[in-house]
Amino acid sequence: MFNRTTKNDDADINQDVSLLADTLDDLLKSYGSKTKEEIDSARGKAESLLKETRAKLNGRNRVTQAAKDAGEHVDNYVHDKPWHGVGIGTAVGIVIGALLASRR
Repeated sequence: MFNRTTKNDDADINQDVSLLADTLDDLLKSYGSKTKEEIDSARGKAESLLKETRAKLNGRNRVTQAAKDAGEHVDNYVHDKPWHGVGIGTAVGIVIGALLASRR
């Protein structure tokens, strides 16, 4: 239920990984043909891209874990107190119904 990702998130991850792979490929190609300064520059760029990609992936993991924890908490609450869950659902439905009815 909480494992869904949007297509934009997938595209961003694919783009980040592709950019990282291209940079690492350039770095590997540069070992034989470029000067030490160019190699160091390419290495620095690759390291910074790797850190950014890891940070983005870790950020998504934390958000995903928080959503899973919240879902488990709600699930446990509703299993422990089902009538409270029914009451809360009814109250939310009444409020949403009242808001929709007042728009007409």
